[in-house]
Amino acid sequence: MQKRLVTGGVVTLGVAAAIVLGTAASASAHVEAEASSTAVNSYTTVTFSVPHGCDGSPTTKLQFHVPESVIEVTPTVNPNWTITKATEPYTAPSSAAGSDEDAAEAAAERVTSVTYTAKTPLPADERDTFSLSFALPGGKAGDTVSMPVTQTCEQGSTEWDQATKAGQAEPEHPAPTITLTAAASGDDEHGTTESTESDTSTATTASGSSSSAPADPDLVGRFLGLGGLLLGAVALVVSVAATRRRGSSK
Repeated sequence: MQKRLVTGGVVTLGVAAAIVLGTAASASAHVEAEASSTAVNSYTTVTFSVPHGCDGSPTTKLQFHVPESVIEVTPTVNPNWTITKATEPYTAPSSAAGSDEDAAEAAAERVTSVTYTAKTPLPADERDTFSLSFALPGGKAGDTVSMPVTQTCEQGSTEWDQATKAGQAEPEHPAPTITLTAAASGDDEHGTTESTESDTSTATTASGSSSSAPADPDLVGRFLGLGGLLLGAVALVVSVAATRRRGSSK
């Protein structure tokens, strides 16, 4: 009886482990997005990870659909893929500007999608990454920016475009999403960079000043050392003279 209970326990643990591992594998199989910055009105580089094909079929094309709140997009070169951008005429509304409002207002068109086409199909059991740089829109912390992806394979395709709703289970094909955080202290990352460079320059100047300051104490030390040598020499001469006088008196 005890042996049966032990065996049953092992089977139960095995099933539980399989469920956990299966869930983890399913969760990690999505197209995921990782942003270098999530602050409102900041410039960011978002790296999308594509970990698999379409039900075992190699990937031939990935199309990233740009939300209306994003105007300009700069794709990062991937040597295994060719890149094309689609655009449409653009008239800036007063509220959709991103971190560079002047550029947004001046833009005559906006990017609607960026497509990577494989030179050689990406095997279904291999992964690749794709990076897009753009200005995040204005808003408040907690707002989200979704960028749906169409994954085309040799056989079939997958639309990663389903919205993830708070308090509900994650959909089967969720759209890669960025959750915005509070704006940085500066106006944008350009301002942050400039202030950082200024701070670095100031720190360098201060460092240079502090390194030249010890010159006077060093000079005093040298004079003291020289004085000590002279006093030692005088003491030696006096000692020799005294010894000679004692010798002559005898």
